[in-house]
Amino acid sequence: MGNTNKQIYQSALGLIGELNDPMLCEDYEERAPYILAAFCSLACEIDKRLRVVDSLDSQPSFSHVYISLDSAFPLCERLSPAASLYLAAMLVLGEDDELSDSLYDKYCDAIASIGSSVGLASSSSDSSSGSGENENVGGSAICESISERYFFD
Repeated sequence: MGNTNKQIYQSALGLIGELNDPMLCEDYEERAPYILAAFCSLACEIDKRLRVVDSLDSQPSFSHVYISLDSAFPLCERLSPAASLYLAAMLVLGEDDELSDSLYDKYCDAIASIGSSVGLASSSSDSSSGSGENENVGGSAICESISERYFFD
């Protein structure tokens, strides 16, 4: 049985050390469904490849905008740790840039490792991004500062 989005969210809170602050957790819980949807959109091609390699059922449909924390994680379980890292990095973006960058670098490493394990080369271009620059088929970027990635591209 796969992870739930709530478990991934709890893992992300643990990564940023924010399990006990109700004010921050309320904000984080409000933003997490949108961030998880963004992650799933980025990782959907890797997930499809994992499903073929691991002989799993086809990818379920999911919203690319909002994924409820109460629902099951729509991607393969192998992508859960990367999802937690991505979510944690995005939750603290703008609050703790050093932590956010560190977590984002770990996410990049994790997603690149998974992508290479299923034959997705990091030098391929992503035809869905439009630019094809600095991205690969799985949607992961070269590991640059997260603030540079999202605010200066």
